[in-house]
Amino acid sequence: MNRLPWAPLNAGVFLIIFGGLILVSFFNFAGINLFTVFPLIFAVFGAWLVVEAFVIPPADAYAPPKIMIVGWGALISGLGILWYIGATAGPLLPLAFAVMLVIAGIAAVGYSLAKAGPSTPKTSTS
Repeated sequence: MNRLPWAPLNAGVFLIIFGGLILVSFFNFAGINLFTVFPLIFAVFGAWLVVEAFVIPPADAYAPPKIMIVGWGALISGLGILWYIGATAGPLLPLAFAVMLVIAGIAAVGYSLAKAGPSTPKTSTS
């Protein structure tokens, strides 16, 4: 089975998202204008990275682990969402930031619990 190279795939998806949302902003569809489209580009591309980490297998043994791709996608998407909320509804920005901190904390606890396991017994070296 052939493996997809992630760099050209991600570059292509980013260009599709970028061009598609810019076109949507020209028609002012659903209140998306040129001022609010850039945060949405980051949010949608970050969501793509999260989906890609679970759907498409890594290209080879040297590819980054899935949790790293999910983390970068969540970071990019979260920053895009904060930027969008700051651009459209400024007073809600502290609330959105607090909610994202809680979500990040829950993800960190879940990750640490998922990685925790019974320790292997140490063998004596003497």
